[in-house]
Amino acid sequence: MPRSRIHRLSACLLALCLVSAPAVRAAGFGVSADAGTPGVGAALWFPLAGSFLDFRVGFNTLSFNHAYTSGGIRYDGHAVLRNVPLLVDWYPVGFGFRLTGGVVYNDNQATLVATPQDGSYTIDGTTYPASQAGPLTGSLTYPHLAPYLGFGFGDPFSGILPVFFSVDFGAFYQRSGSVTLVDPHASGNPSLAAGIAAEQAHLEASIGRYRWYPVVSLGLGFTF
Repeated sequence: MPRSRIHRLSACLLALCLVSAPAVRAAGFGVSADAGTPGVGAALWFPLAGSFLDFRVGFNTLSFNHAYTSGGIRYDGHAVLRNVPLLVDWYPVGFGFRLTGGVVYNDNQATLVATPQDGSYTIDGTTYPASQAGPLTGSLTYPHLAPYLGFGFGDPFSGILPVFFSVDFGAFYQRSGSVTLVDPHASGNPSLAAGIAAEQAHLEASIGRYRWYPVVSLGLGFTF
């Protein structure tokens, strides 16, 4: 085989190895700003020496208002997203592709305030004047520990430049939410108390469909 052809073949094989093999990972740490479905926040990234792994810990938060109707009752809701992901990334191939697993400390919650319609509340099919029921308020909370699985792109420790981009797709299993409804008139009205208990169970069943919380997140970071 001609020597020039051997040189070209060697160069192609070397380029293929450099592209397909994970790059040598640098030491140090990374910091990123992130935004997505878990909220807006930041993360710290740390390489795990001797392997194609890293560890990251983040914090995300966001609050917003959302109206919700259940069982004929309109609720004005105020949701607060607040979560702390503790994740391990594995880079099995090149191009910054990673598989991610870990756990999320989930402190997402919401408050609910029922709004009377035409001066009354209809609770579990029974209508009560606002003077005999309400204010009806509630809260929604979740178990704090939620396992996470996902994948993404972006490796803070294999690039030449100190700037990196990050994309995550996944979900954490937050299980069923717990709803608590309170009405100051319920203690003196057994029928109203039973209706509120039924409405509380209805709310929990409705919210229970959303046990998996989807994660789509974008980040921009720097390594040091």
